[in-house]
Amino acid sequence: MVKCSNCGLEVSDDLENCPNCGSVLKSEETNSSDLNNITKCSNCGNEVSLNDDFCHNCGNKIESDDKSMRCESCGSKLPENTLFCPTCGSKVKIPKRRIQTKICPNCGIQIDNEVEFCPECGTNIATGEVTKFESTPASFSEKINLAKIIKPTIIALIVSIILSLIGLGIGFSWMSFIIAIILSVGFFAGLIDNEANAIVFGLIVGLLLGILEFPLVEFMFGAFVAGFYDGFFGGHMILLIIVGVIIAYVSNMFLKDTIRGIMKNLTGLL
Repeated sequence: MVKCSNCGLEVSDDLENCPNCGSVLKSEETNSSDLNNITKCSNCGNEVSLNDDFCHNCGNKIESDDKSMRCESCGSKLPENTLFCPTCGSKVKIPKRRIQTKICPNCGIQIDNEVEFCPECGTNIATGEVTKFESTPASFSEKINLAKIIKPTIIALIVSIILSLIGLGIGFSWMSFIIAIILSVGFFAGLIDNEANAIVFGLIVGLLLGILEFPLVEFMFGAFVAGFYDGFFGGHMILLIIVGVIIAYVSNMFLKDTIRGIMKNLTGLL
């Protein structure tokens, strides 16, 4: 005799189904996998199979949490982090975790329910407050881009040479180079994108004009006058570099809008 696991009626061992409720009868020779596949209904306490969705006795839904920890092939209970069933060797199907999401109130993207700050805009999801991130200003060396100052350097140097020759021709002597560097560097520095590039630009133009100072005097008046000029006035390379750097910085920082407006008007006239 065996006892029906559903209604409790004792019936003959020869029967496969209970004559009272129709449930499949479990014999004493039930294997271990079948026993492992049995649980109790949380509502009425009746033994039910984990493969069932509802209790045959009271209709209560069988929780699926235990099912996820059992082998789908043999019903054996599985240890945590198991890839293969230790009873039948079947590969364990790991259920996908349902990730609850929520919407950022600021930018509207979907984010994990466990996230407190939006990864896109930094908004505090609980309060809706937008976190302001202060960007680190670029260093002086990071702002320098030689490719952006090559063209204005060439143009400013040509203009400064022309102005120096004009100044020498009308008798300004060594002051011709100072005036030339102020006018050329002061104007073209206002067209450069940032103060770091402008400073490098002013330094290069001042250096090159200082190197060309004596050759330009010799070009205008000959070697004798150039020698006299060198002995009487000397070179002004350091002074030209200092003036070029200062004028370039001031122009780029404070006169940029004015100079660009003038350049725009000149371009419009041309």
